[in-house]
Amino acid sequence: MKTSTTQRSPLGSGTCSPFFVFDVESIGLHGQAFSVAGGIYDDDGVPLHEFAYHCHPDRADGEFSDREWVMANVTQSTASKNVTNPRGVRDAFWHEWMKAVEQKARMFVECGWPVEASFLSACIRDDASRNWDGPYPMHEIASIMLAAGMDPMATYERLPQELPAHEPLADARQSARLLATALQSLVNDLRQPPLPADDSTNTKDAAR
Repeated sequence: MKTSTTQRSPLGSGTCSPFFVFDVESIGLHGQAFSVAGGIYDDDGVPLHEFAYHCHPDRADGEFSDREWVMANVTQSTASKNVTNPRGVRDAFWHEWMKAVEQKARMFVECGWPVEASFLSACIRDDASRNWDGPYPMHEIASIMLAAGMDPMATYERLPQELPAHEPLADARQSARLLATALQSLVNDLRQPPLPADDSTNTKDAAR
């Protein structure tokens, strides 16, 4: 029997980083996006470069009931650049994504469906030349957290730079840190030595 000489690549450094992590705010789950923020982060979730763009929510399509929630809960970073309309937000984001691609960054979102996935599809529909420049794949932080034994639906405490919630740059920073934590947990699991066989197994092997 042939034995494979292919070694499994380690998680974390050299495999997934740098991370391109972003967060989108839209009018409801299925309305138009009006704000995006994120950046490129290292293995520890430390920002190497960050961005934030928004337009006024009134410029984005969506249900009135959803708009009320946005106005009551969503805020913008003082670093966020105000652009004219949702198309401007998408174009600014795509420019950031193309810069990240040049740095061989991989795209991560916390829970891609439906907001970030819809946002990326809208970016592609804006310009057919972008057809083959989307993420492949778009990694989900929630799934990596689940694999690491973390509850992706739990509410996690935030560091000062990750406040307030529902501010896209703060949300992206927390997502990047949770991603780094989950990946490090998986790395540590891989480094654990294998458990020894129990006595009953050893006895059976010796009797054969």
